[in-house]
Amino acid sequence: MAEAQFHDSHGLEFSLVLSSDNAVADIDLQLVAAEINMYEDMFGSFMRIEVLINDALGILDKFPVIGEETLTFTYNIQEKKIYTETFKIYRVSNRSISRARVHTAVLYGISIPGHQNSLQSIYKPYINQRCDDIVFDIYYEYLDPSFGASGKPLQIPVVSENNYTRVSTGQNPLQLINMISNESKSSKSKDYKNPSNYVFYEDNQNFNFVPINFLIEKNQAPELKKFFLSVPQNKDQFEKGENPYPSQSILSFKFIDQTDQIDSIHRGTYLNEVNIIDPILKRFKMHPITEKTKFQFKYNRDFDDLKHLPNSNKKYITADGDVGKGTKPYAAHRRMMITQYEDEGEKYPTIGYLNGKVSAGDQLLNPRQRHKTLPESIHEMGNLFEHVVEITVPGDPDITVGHQVQILVPQPTQFDSETNRFLEMYGQEARFLITALRHVYQADKDAYYMVLSCSAESFGKDVEGMRVI
Repeated sequence: MAEAQFHDSHGLEFSLVLSSDNAVADIDLQLVAAEINMYEDMFGSFMRIEVLINDALGILDKFPVIGEETLTFTYNIQEKKIYTETFKIYRVSNRSISRARVHTAVLYGISIPGHQNSLQSIYKPYINQRCDDIVFDIYYEYLDPSFGASGKPLQIPVVSENNYTRVSTGQNPLQLINMISNESKSSKSKDYKNPSNYVFYEDNQNFNFVPINFLIEKNQAPELKKFFLSVPQNKDQFEKGENPYPSQSILSFKFIDQTDQIDSIHRGTYLNEVNIIDPILKRFKMHPITEKTKFQFKYNRDFDDLKHLPNSNKKYITADGDVGKGTKPYAAHRRMMITQYEDEGEKYPTIGYLNGKVSAGDQLLNPRQRHKTLPESIHEMGNLFEHVVEITVPGDPDITVGHQVQILVPQPTQFDSETNRFLEMYGQEARFLITALRHVYQADKDAYYMVLSCSAESFGKDVEGMRVI
């Protein structure tokens, strides 16, 4: 393999090596990489990379890229921890001649486990196993079969409480993991009280299988990163520490998703209900349901019982408004969900005529009871996308998906309209959860920065009317 040659770029040092089993030698692309974009996404599962090649050295002629090549990206800033990401090239696009003897192309890569996911199908029974144990087995047997070849361990900080039975019938690993995620009940979730939205995703250090409310409850970063929405004018207060400009200043800021009330109503963010049928005991619960605290989520009644980010948890739907007073529950789960329902004090498989009369098979030992957390889970997932902002900040590989960041407005004086909107909704400081990010290196500017997609999941201050002076 070619020796990594690091390119120093205003704090970013990196090497970009392309290798192939069909090539005589590896190629270092750092001199012809015009732009690098590397993606992490909480809901995208696998890391991806795009590299814009601007080749005047004839590299693409000497090393024809046809797919299945391995791209190794090694990078660090300011002599800190070195990160290494390995990708499989799966696509080449936009091949063209930009000018005489200069070829351009875009290389697309996906992480090794992501590539493995497209090559594997699973035919295996998982009988009476805890959900997180099933995900652990899938990851190390199918996505990382050499047990650590990707260099990333699978982190499961919150184990699931329930056992589950699933006979896989040819699904790829990610499809099966998503099925298990839907049925997983967090050990931190109380029946009919807390959501249980497990997500499986890759960051630049680990793979993660974790419930979203765990990420909301506690910042997973070693230290909370703070970014200023404007450059502080009074710099004397920072003499004892590092000047927050430019390393902690937000380069650009914009709102991405804000409340779409009609869409949220139909998704069940404000009021949803789960209707169930138990074909074994011949029981069902359907609208109108009298046990509303069990089978419904109602925004103004249940919002305060959930976990929220610090400097957050302010309602944005009033109890007296049309939506707050609404009585029609939405969400797709109004249909009859097949489940196993236990009344208070009952326990499968010792209910009624089942007790001693039916052998306790897999279905009875591991009853499907997703209805116990589903109403709150629907709200949490919908709420996560109600308040999304996108900020561009100087690059820092230590920041990753699933971390919390704090956005501050240190001196509320004269700001643009976007900053004023931020102050009206969140105040001078607000905590956000990073749900996606993009590392960007641009060769022409010799610059490394990051674009963070962040969710506040609720307001940081009570809603007020705009003051016009």
